[in-house]
Amino acid sequence: MHINVRDILVESVGYNRTYKISGERPQLQWVQLTQDVEGELQISRLDEQVLVRGSISTEIELECHRCLRTFTRPTRASFSQLYSMTPTDDEMPIEDDELDLAPLIEQEIILGLPIKILCTPDCQGIEIAGEKYTRKDSPTSLREQARITKGTKRGRT
Repeated sequence: MHINVRDILVESVGYNRTYKISGERPQLQWVQLTQDVEGELQISRLDEQVLVRGSISTEIELECHRCLRTFTRPTRASFSQLYSMTPTDDEMPIEDDELDLAPLIEQEIILGLPIKILCTPDCQGIEIAGEKYTRKDSPTSLREQARITKGTKRGRT
């Protein structure tokens, strides 16, 4: 998602422009989008930078940490980021008079994810999915396959 800001950079300090985002689905490195990004952002001209503020909504694909199934989840993200021709640590670059919003959107989506991702709050976990991970020709269950038996010699190696 690139936005050309050439015309904003020639305006005076304090100039604002609002953009609608619709029908965009950027390729993100760590997040799989399942729906187009929708939202609105405002770009403001500052001294040597532009300030991008906005919010977006989309749907992403996640993997449950308990049962390992994939599921989709709607998500929203709000952001405020400085872009500069000569960026510092806190700023993102303006390259060829364009802003690349994809890294910012990906970063905000990831920061908004919970620490423990669950498909449902009452997910039973891998116990239900045991048949998926057990060989069909094996007479033993997943629980029996994972059982650890104690040896007769304790404390010595």
